[in-house]
Amino acid sequence: MGTILVLLLQSALAQQIQLPRALPQLQGRILVAASKSRDPDLGRSVILVIHCGADGVAGLVVNRPAAGARPRTWFGGPIALGVRELFRSATPAKDAERIFADVYLTRKIDDRPGSRVYAGYAGWSVPQWQSEMDRGLWRVIPAEARIVFDPHPQTLWRRISAQLP
Repeated sequence: MGTILVLLLQSALAQQIQLPRALPQLQGRILVAASKSRDPDLGRSVILVIHCGADGVAGLVVNRPAAGARPRTWFGGPIALGVRELFRSATPAKDAERIFADVYLTRKIDDRPGSRVYAGYAGWSVPQWQSEMDRGLWRVIPAEARIVFDPHPQTLWRRISAQLP
């Protein structure tokens, strides 16, 4: 009788525990905050995903130059860890990770022409990311260098959002 009760309890608990769903491949994609997002840090953001794995999702906010900072310094996100540089290169770049097409990311800041240096990053655990997607807080679109290095970042979110269905 005790064994049956334990098996029934284990079965009931297993049905209540929801394991995270597999994440789609997001690295090298763009996240666009939905207009209904009220997040004070990430609302109205356009984010390039730089990592997606079992440990979560990380990205860089590409539409927020850092206030009062030197040229090409950007608010990468609310997690104030690390500095990264995004740049374009026609050939594989040494000491850098290819994010998509000819866009590379490195922690070795060389201040390359046309590059952008990001302080901090945006990040989500897998369950947190899945919850935000289920609530419709983000739209996922293909990444393009013209978006990542847009010359008018302050209006980027509005322009992209106006084109989305």
